[in-house]
Amino acid sequence: MSKVFAPDGPGTGILTTWWQSLENDKGTRATLRRCNGPTQVMLHPAYIRLCKRLEPFLNSDHNWELRLARVVGLLAHCRHTTARDLARAMAGDGKPVVSELRFRRLLQEKPDDLYLAMIRILHMLGHTANLPDLISSVYYWGDTVRKRWAFAYFPFVPETKTA
Repeated sequence: MSKVFAPDGPGTGILTTWWQSLENDKGTRATLRRCNGPTQVMLHPAYIRLCKRLEPFLNSDHNWELRLARVVGLLAHCRHTTARDLARAMAGDGKPVVSELRFRRLLQEKPDDLYLAMIRILHMLGHTANLPDLISSVYYWGDTVRKRWAFAYFPFVPETKTA
């Protein structure tokens, strides 16, 4: 069974269409951007409506409401989309956009702490992200995503000596 938030998954399509609609609903985007965490996102009517649309796909996933709230809140911080995967975008071209130290700390984040860290990262990336990668990575955050991001980031940043 494929994942709902795989790049071509039904959940990714629904969230991408919703994200595009935020362009015409700046009030919802602004309100969601001001949420200080997924719990506040979960109280927003736009989130509730998305839950109802995605519930048939997600109701067997553990803790799906909270994980979806993280994704929805972060999507409100994205203004532009790109084809470049998130970790590769963090590596930059020649000079990292996100420092190696910050990236390593990001990889260590627990799901509950990922939200605020990712808001800072999105700001550093000019509020630009590969939406399917953002959706999938945040929703399925864990060791598999961490490893994928490490392999996408470290080959493209200059080697530094570590203590």
